[in-house]
Amino acid sequence: MCLDLMEFLYSVMEALSNAGVPIVFKGAMVLNLAIRDNNPSKVERATRDIDGDWIGEFPTMEEMEKALRNAVKEVDSSLDVQANRTFGERKSAGFKIVNGRGEKISSIDLSVRQNRFCKPYVSYVNGISITGASLSKMLSDKIYAISGENVCRRMKDVLDIYVISFITKIDTDELCKIWSETGRELGNFEGYKTRIAELGEAYTKMKGIKNKPDFVDVYSRVNDVICELERQKELETPRKEKQR
Repeated sequence: MCLDLMEFLYSVMEALSNAGVPIVFKGAMVLNLAIRDNNPSKVERATRDIDGDWIGEFPTMEEMEKALRNAVKEVDSSLDVQANRTFGERKSAGFKIVNGRGEKISSIDLSVRQNRFCKPYVSYVNGISITGASLSKMLSDKIYAISGENVCRRMKDVLDIYVISFITKIDTDELCKIWSETGRELGNFEGYKTRIAELGEAYTKMKGIKNKPDFVDVYSRVNDVICELERQKELETPRKEKQR
């Protein structure tokens, strides 16, 4: 593979977009495009995966695998795609990109669900437009992910919230709208508020981060986001009760 991994993955996303495959991309690959020309935090998180939502008609695993294989081989004919997890309720479809020796190069995870909270992004490799989740959608997913008890396994989401908070306003109404439409109910952030030492340990173990900030700075800024969200929700509650 002559391209570096990130360029290769963006090229695959471009090929999928050009072929009209109905995927809304998300995750670090999209976030890196969103902050490419505007990143006050200076933080960049490398990734080895493509994540997305398959939003077209209900697919078979074979249809998804064929679409991915065609895109991968268009970029590098020596590589192939293998399915390793069938999608189901609350479970994404999993695929891996492998070389001629069967060694894993990268992963592709695709949830099968609608996602209307999206926008076009321009890939820097060949300047091709791809459809990716909006910043509000990414932020809603990541805040939801850290609101429960498994927060120590979601430090990448904590760091991404930190980065996103520098480039977009925290729009509580928009976030609540997304959570309502996607059927998600936030946890109480108890784990985030009380398991600070464990979060710090998990953060220390994170690799592949350019300009990695101090944990205290990340924790404090994300905690401010949570507090503002809770404050806005408290202000909204009396208003909604009056309207009833």
